[in-house]
Amino acid sequence: MSFISNIVNSFNTELPKFDSLDEGIDYVMRYVGQFSEDLNEPEFYMNQRWREVRDDVNFQESVLHIFREGGEYWRILDGDIATGAWRYDIGGIIIQFAGKHELYHRVFLNENFFILKKHGDHASKGHRKYFFVAREGLASRREWIDLLEIMYEIYRGNTNYMFLVVMFFVFVAVVVFFSLI
Repeated sequence: MSFISNIVNSFNTELPKFDSLDEGIDYVMRYVGQFSEDLNEPEFYMNQRWREVRDDVNFQESVLHIFREGGEYWRILDGDIATGAWRYDIGGIIIQFAGKHELYHRVFLNENFFILKKHGDHASKGHRKYFFVAREGLASRREWIDLLEIMYEIYRGNTNYMFLVVMFFVFVAVVVFFSLI
């Protein structure tokens, strides 16, 4: 995406309508993916209360995921705690839970959002493409589309800032140019 189209798109205030959370994440990641932290920075995701977000209207449970120090993983379903393990290895996070070991790769990570994708093509098998969790305080009482809008604000805020910086330098250049004439 070119710099000019980034600036023009940043002034677009509304996201398009999405049929699914996966479709929305695919769209938003084109813009905010570059602002993601890495999995090798566990301070961004460890010891945080991450609430699971889905676009399924039948999913009404409150599911928290906590990646604790020492590799302990907690999955809290409506207050009931089940434990497992996690580790950062081979460029992803391996979660051991309920007798399974699953490899996930980072899609996006910051202090408010943590999106992972299970290794392989699970969407073609009818499964969710992404494992999307958000900080509990942010995700409570918000729909998935609202959370995508908040994520998109990261992009708009950064590109609007870049636009202001560029305009400042253009202004300074014009002033310097006319002062030399």
